[in-house]
Amino acid sequence: MEPLLLLLALAASGGDVLGGFIVTAPRRMGDRTLSLLIALGAGNLLGVALIELIPETVEHAGAGGPLLVLAGYLFIHFFEHVFAPHFHFGEETHGTNVVDTHVTSTALIGLALHAFMDGVAISSAFVTSPGLGVLVFAAIMLHKLPEGFTIASVMKAAGTTRRWAMTAAGLLAIATFLGVVATSAIGDLAPYALAIATGSVLYVGATDLMAEVNKQEGILNPVMVMVGTAMFFGVLALVRIAGIQV
Repeated sequence: MEPLLLLLALAASGGDVLGGFIVTAPRRMGDRTLSLLIALGAGNLLGVALIELIPETVEHAGAGGPLLVLAGYLFIHFFEHVFAPHFHFGEETHGTNVVDTHVTSTALIGLALHAFMDGVAISSAFVTSPGLGVLVFAAIMLHKLPEGFTIASVMKAAGTTRRWAMTAAGLLAIATFLGVVATSAIGDLAPYALAIATGSVLYVGATDLMAEVNKQEGILNPVMVMVGTAMFFGVLALVRIAGIQV
């Protein structure tokens, strides 16, 4: 692997870890704060899936792209209802949980697939041109922090320990790095893998996280969803102003 590409892979992976650390810093975070972070992450994921990933999937995967998006969505739905009820990621702590514990495994799989495809995008662009690879890395890096704090927030809201929340963020970092490494093996299948990952991200944001957001009454959670979506549009605008095509 080219030294510069290796550096980009490590930096992008580090973004997930840093996002997780922001949420898991040693201090008491209230359940209401966690709920608001879940709402923020839900809005951000909806923006990424609907505005960026779905159009890109249709463009690169062709007519079969939407079908693969649906397949990815149904895969996560199937996993959640068949496997996730019997598998909780990490060790739970006692007390009232903000989200159901099965959401942790579902969110982790969806975001890991997304993180993997982040790595694929960086590596594919770098192979085309090292300069283009750096530009794509910069665009992807901007949403790595929200990605890391989203999974760490979900983990903490489900009652897991700080160690397990950081482990989840670390797994996203590993998935990103593996995406960079495995791109040469994926080859022409990358657009189809992206389509499946898009469906999983859509499920996590629109079905799992939004369901948890809707459990809280009042205006704050809906506002935070809007803020999360606005955050995505703000990042997208900055990227386009910088001349980076995403």
